[in-house]
Amino acid sequence: MSASQQSQSASSPSENVVSDILKQGSERGIMYVSAGLVIGGLASIVLARGGGAGGARKAITAFGTGVGAGAAWTRCSIDIEEAVKDMN
Repeated sequence: MSASQQSQSASSPSENVVSDILKQGSERGIMYVSAGLVIGGLASIVLARGGGAGGARKAITAFGTGVGAGAAWTRCSIDIEEAVKDMN
């Protein structure tokens, strides 16, 4: 758990901890998905250079976006597990 989450969970009632983590997770999700989209798009331009490589570009961009979404989901899941473990 990061320092900001520890300070939030210390100051927030226990019923708001998971809600706060989900809010942070959605913010992180938007940021990670956007970063994955941009990085995947740039990688697709570099890796799939030909004129007829539209499908490959879409696939590489979609892969980058999926990696960003997966990273955000995993981080949020870990944060929730840690918060629930700390409540018990």
